[in-house]
Amino acid sequence: MVAVIHQSSSLRNILNYNEHKVKERKAVCLEVSGFIKEAADLSFTEKLRRFEKLIDLNQTTTVNSLHISLNFDPSEQLSDERLREVAGVYLNKIGFGEQPYLLYKHGDAGHPHVHLVTTNIKPDGKAITLHNLAKVK
Repeated sequence: MVAVIHQSSSLRNILNYNEHKVKERKAVCLEVSGFIKEAADLSFTEKLRRFEKLIDLNQTTTVNSLHISLNFDPSEQLSDERLREVAGVYLNKIGFGEQPYLLYKHGDAGHPHVHLVTTNIKPDGKAITLHNLAKVK
């Protein structure tokens, strides 16, 4: 597995990217965590607003969004359940296990991969440091 981590100051752009893939039928939202509804019952605005409520708690942190793709070898045929499990373990290991997140399975490349969307702003308003995230964790 290869993880690619992108940090951003625009969760809206990250969400737009993934939701656009869903509309094109090139992706599916496999899981939502930390939301009060299931993925199929959430609108774009509800997904965005959940993250914005946390981001609003910390106005000083400008890089407040995380977009991670977990990429697997083409020979790996992972079930949706296994992808959910891998994503959850990965987030726990990098210190984001308690954060709300969206998990998208993309089918637009020659290899299996998923995208994780989350914020680094915790419910207490403190930011999870993103500096050297891949190296440190």
